[in-house]
Parts: sequence; structure tokens; C-alpha cells
Amino acid sequence: MDDEGWHLEATGPIIETVPGGKNEWGPVKSIRHNDLDRLPDLPPYPTLDTANNDIHNDSFYHKLREAHDAWDDILRRDSMRLVIDLQPGDCVLVANQRCLHARYAFETSTFPRVVMGCYVGMDEVSSKWRKAGLHVL
Repeated sequence: MDDEGWHLEATGPIIETVPGGKNEWGPVKSIRHNDLDRLPDLPPYPTLDTANNDIHNDSFYHKLREAHDAWDDILRRDSMRLVIDLQPGDCVLVANQRCLHARYAFETSTFPRVVMGCYVGMDEVSSKWRKAGLHVL
């Protein structure tokens, strides 16, 4: 908790989809992924058989590493990227949980880099879209 009285916490799946049919996924609704501010991955609850916990944990971390590597391989594909070359004065809006985003390194020369951010709750945006007759996932 900070001095302002905030104590924010969130949980959820890394990839959330709109429910599809039986045993099916619908369209992607949100993605929660950031290697820079993730909590450590913890193994499932220990079993009562403490002698085998290390074996289970080793297996868990091995599978987890494979999953992270596969995810990173997907994210590194050029076919998964949209690169936008911004010029001074350009603005980009990103739906934070609908689009993974990053930037390449760059040299600041004549113009300093200015980043301004704000957050808009999706409940408010979805409400406006529905009111305008648009379909919201």
C-alpha cells in the first residue's frame, strides 16, 4: 500500500478469450504479459509426499521454461509485428491488454523523447462502443 491508500492487485489468465462453444476458445479478449514486472512463477501447492516435491517442482519449472520459450519464439516472429516509424509529433494509442507493444532502441538527437500515458477503463470505452451500436467482445 502506498501513502495514498492504494493497494492494487490483479489476477487472471495470461490469455483471456471470449467463451466459444464446448471446449472451444473464442476471440482473444485480453493478454496479460510483461516479463519486466511479473511475479516469480511458483510451483503448484506441495504434496504431502515431501520426498517427491523436488521432482515435481523440477518438472514444473522445466515445463514452464519450455512454455516461456515457445511464447517468446511466437512473439519474436516478424509476422507477428507491426512496426510503426514515428516522427516528432506523432501519437500512438494502444489498448494495453489487447495489443502487446514495445519499442526498438533509438538515438535521441535533436528532439527529446516525450512519453505521456493515461489509462482509460475498458468498462467506460465498452459502454460508449455499445451505445454507438458497435459489438464489444
